[in-house]
Amino acid sequence: MTLRILYHGLGMAGKTTNLEKLREIYSNYVLDRIHQQTSEGRTVYLDILSLKIKTKSGGKELSVEVFTTPGQERFKILRKWIFGYVNGLVLVLDSTRSLEENLRAYEEVKEYGLNGVPMVLQLNKRDIGKLSPEEVMVAFGNLPIVEAVATAGMGVAETFRAVLKEALNAKATAG
Repeated sequence: MTLRILYHGLGMAGKTTNLEKLREIYSNYVLDRIHQQTSEGRTVYLDILSLKIKTKSGGKELSVEVFTTPGQERFKILRKWIFGYVNGLVLVLDSTRSLEENLRAYEEVKEYGLNGVPMVLQLNKRDIGKLSPEEVMVAFGNLPIVEAVATAGMGVAETFRAVLKEALNAKATAG
């Protein structure tokens, strides 16, 4: 079985940092990593991590393609293609930015028709941010929320496991 997981959010929210930490955490399971970045460390075009892992329940082999969207506005045209077909979505919220700014990324998810895709919210940069989990809960409803400091690896694996669980449950329900 193959799952395609997308990490989306504002520019510099921590999407690529999540993939870098996932590559470290799951280093024995990495098949490939494709990453193009600017000299400032911002993602351009593609950021992909391919993993081959086994599920805890049943020990099934699972291929997981993890993508990020380039956050800069000038690359918005690429997002429609990247949003194509996904089984799960992590919306990386930047705690240092306002709720309104983060909601723009969520509006884009709805614009591209991903409302029904299993979604997990990652409230990143908890070490320096002021955006509270309570504010996020009010704005986003009952979506799962994981607090994180991706640069330190905190909450990265938990977010990934949460979105995999949501995506696998959705696939099982769909048949």
